[in-house]
Amino acid sequence: MNIIDLFSGAGGLTEGFRDQFKIIDHVEKEYAACETLKLRDSFYYLEQNDLLDIYFQFLSGRVREEDIFDLVPEAVLNKTINAEINDDTLRDIFKKIDADLKNQSVIGIIGGPPCQAYSTIGRARNAAKKSTDERIFLYKYYIDFLNKYRPLFFVFENVRGLLSFRDANNELLFPKMQYEFRGAGYNLKYRIINAADYGVPQVRERIIIFGAKADYSDFPEKFFKNLESMKKRRMTVKEAFTGLPKLHAGETKNIYAKETSSLAEEIYRKNKSIPLTENVSRPNNDNDLKIYKIVAKAKQNGKNIRYNELDDSLLTHKNTNEFLDRYKALSWDLPAHTIVAHIAKDGHHFIHPDPEQNRSITVREAARLQGFPDDYYFENSRTAAFTQIGNAVPPILSKKIAKAVYLTIKTIS
Repeated sequence: MNIIDLFSGAGGLTEGFRDQFKIIDHVEKEYAACETLKLRDSFYYLEQNDLLDIYFQFLSGRVREEDIFDLVPEAVLNKTINAEINDDTLRDIFKKIDADLKNQSVIGIIGGPPCQAYSTIGRARNAAKKSTDERIFLYKYYIDFLNKYRPLFFVFENVRGLLSFRDANNELLFPKMQYEFRGAGYNLKYRIINAADYGVPQVRERIIIFGAKADYSDFPEKFFKNLESMKKRRMTVKEAFTGLPKLHAGETKNIYAKETSSLAEEIYRKNKSIPLTENVSRPNNDNDLKIYKIVAKAKQNGKNIRYNELDDSLLTHKNTNEFLDRYKALSWDLPAHTIVAHIAKDGHHFIHPDPEQNRSITVREAARLQGFPDDYYFENSRTAAFTQIGNAVPPILSKKIAKAVYLTIKTIS
């Protein structure tokens, strides 16, 4: 069952669809994310050919990435199309996908355009850009793919803010989007899904739109019923971090702790041979570290410290009337709050719950909170890795989305 993967990012949504579906191509504009996708496709090729030991040697620094790629066919390495989807590139993207399809049909299209345009965060600041922000209308290219390949279904993911976003005419955009998707011949339904309700150790609300060809008008309802049945208890930060070592700000420690759990092994470390990678913590100045310790200790007692509650000697921002949640710690006994791409700039919103470690979370810890397994490696820098993780769909959730799609399709007699 062939699918096309649009606006792929690091492959969080993609990851869930790998078991039941064949991904023909990924389309992604960011180079680092494309390198991550390329490496992930290589991982699956090596796994299928009993060559995972080579991949693990790469993770432990004993084998170069180029040595891995030498073992992987060009067809696998070239599945990722590093291009922005726009009027200038669309024809070439279609041409590449057509060549890879080899006259086969497409059963599904998955993906969600960049969400920053619709996000409620910074909405007032971005209001003046509405008339020129091309990201707002990237969904129209998604419809171009639907019109060309006529898949049975599509899965479109985005931020909850899409529901309230108004375009340059001050009109709600989402009803217009729905009208255009239906005009392309697809019935659709949408739900606000909280990833925490599906076993992701993070409170993360996103809109999921499921569309199906008009001949299958009952599919969207069936899909969401199937997805609803897959809810499970919420995972805590403590459970997600089980097996990861203690470290301090500025340190890297890629050695697993002795503790483990069946949950951690089931989700994150299925193979004991997996080396720990990217467990690197940012360095911080003394002032931030003093604040981190105060905020983390307060969180242990159930209190969130606001910026204007800190001692004057620690304040470096003149504005003490707005943005008072500048520093935020995680709680051991709850899912994390939403991981966002801003974590690439600083970790102030993601302070580790242990005051003694006194730091923000590592790349690997952020990946675990997003539900990525430990064998998932993010290219090509700490900053790029944080960005990719913050923008991703949690694979724990995407696997359930894919399974719900699969079960829905199976109802075709």
